[in-house]
Amino acid sequence: MITILRSKNVLVNEKFIEADIVIKGEFIQSIDTYGSNEVAVDLGFKKIVPGIVDLHSDAIEKEIEPRHGATFPVEHAIAELDKKLSMAGITTMFHAIGFEDNPKKKRSVYLARQQIEEIYNANKKHLGVDNLIHARFELSSSDAIEAIKEVIDLGMVKLLSIMDHSPGQGQFKTLETFKTYYSNYYGLNDDEVQDVVDKKMNKDEEKINNLISHAKENKITLLSHDDDCIEKLDGLLDLGVQISEFPLDLEVAKYAVSKGIATGMGAPNIVRGGSQSGNIAAIDLVREDVCKYLCSDYHPTSMLQAVYKMKEDTNLPLEIGFSMITSTPAKYANLTDRGELKAGKLADILVIDDSHIPKVVLTLKDGESIYNGIRGFKL
Repeated sequence: MITILRSKNVLVNEKFIEADIVIKGEFIQSIDTYGSNEVAVDLGFKKIVPGIVDLHSDAIEKEIEPRHGATFPVEHAIAELDKKLSMAGITTMFHAIGFEDNPKKKRSVYLARQQIEEIYNANKKHLGVDNLIHARFELSSSDAIEAIKEVIDLGMVKLLSIMDHSPGQGQFKTLETFKTYYSNYYGLNDDEVQDVVDKKMNKDEEKINNLISHAKENKITLLSHDDDCIEKLDGLLDLGVQISEFPLDLEVAKYAVSKGIATGMGAPNIVRGGSQSGNIAAIDLVREDVCKYLCSDYHPTSMLQAVYKMKEDTNLPLEIGFSMITSTPAKYANLTDRGELKAGKLADILVIDDSHIPKVVLTLKDGESIYNGIRGFKL
């Protein structure tokens, strides 16, 4: 089956042009001259862009437990979230699954393994978008190492981030800020907080290095998390880290980019105008061209809005903004078959109406409509 989409605003090679997109099966067959095909779906001035590629989101946790103590089965949660992702224009989602024992946040090695298996199996059977796995390893969670190696061996994981949330560095500069956060956010008493501190400070370097070597042998992309100093980044470079997620300091982000490490920030940080945890505003990194891509972190609908917010706040061209949520993250995740409107690429395509608040009105995945929000419209 051949479908032809026509618009005066088609994003090709980081430029909006007038064009016809010819789709055959699950792939883009060609980008043709505007109006050169006799039969086409004319979308007027609506923008046509590639599907969004999201490298990091823990939105599944909120779908499993939308209210404290009210939990839903993982299989139901992923099915419902999948529909929301299609409406947000996210056609490739990496669910960031945390391997750490944190009962207050409903995280554990067992739950992480269960969620990964549920997502992986559902993705093969019935989901609309590509639901992939980004495993998050807390350095103090030695008990998680064998479980992570197992899901890597089963081909269920494509990204692995190395996280260190121990007090005195990273997100928690002092022991006091760590204790305050865990006490207020998770409702822990002094003894419970101290127990968390003790566990966070306990790291088995031999086992950690073994896991990292195993990931590299299986060509898993390695990411760091909340980098706060150049010395720490140098150590991560030696380990083979290729992406720095949420750098906490402008100088660290600049250093990472100078060393060839990609830097990613959260789209909600852009949309809200700052970090919810008081760290650096992502827009400051965008201004200095040291934020190379965005992820949804915890709020998928922020991805599209962030592109327009960057245009508003820094005059960043929309074409560049869209590359930060499509072609660039696809490249960093080694997904060479998507992220661009180009012959031979997957027909993961969005139609956007930005006449008011920008919104996705049509989402194609592998050439098929998985969300249609245009009233009275049929492909």
